[in-house]
Amino acid sequence: MMRAVAGVVTTALAITTLTACAGEDPYCVAVEEQKATLNSLGEKRTDAAYRSYARAFRSVAKVSPPAVKKDWTELAEVTASVLNAQEKADIKLEEMSDVEKVKKLSTEQLKSLNNAYEAFNKTSQQRRAVVKNVKQECEITLA
Repeated sequence: MMRAVAGVVTTALAITTLTACAGEDPYCVAVEEQKATLNSLGEKRTDAAYRSYARAFRSVAKVSPPAVKKDWTELAEVTASVLNAQEKADIKLEEMSDVEKVKKLSTEQLKSLNNAYEAFNKTSQQRRAVVKNVKQECEITLA
């Protein structure tokens, strides 16, 4: 009789665990999976870092609620735009502090880079919106 009770308890716990995992909000799961990258935004100014930021934003945007989907998507797009501008100018983000390399860029390339940087820097409202939403929806605090 004890074995039967133990078997039922074990089965009940397994079902509860599976239900809890299956019931997790995909949005919150995506944020949690990308939390380290999201919290490191801007710490490194390299092509590799910005690629990871863009991937993180896209990943979360895919499953984000309608209230912030546009914000996540815009963050992904402007981050990708920085990378695209860097690629078109044939200079890596981490090379932008190299005065000699920057001097070789044309006015058009510099303007394109500047426009991409400005668009990225103008996303403070979107960043605040997603941080607030993640805190409310998922109880996850992003830096």
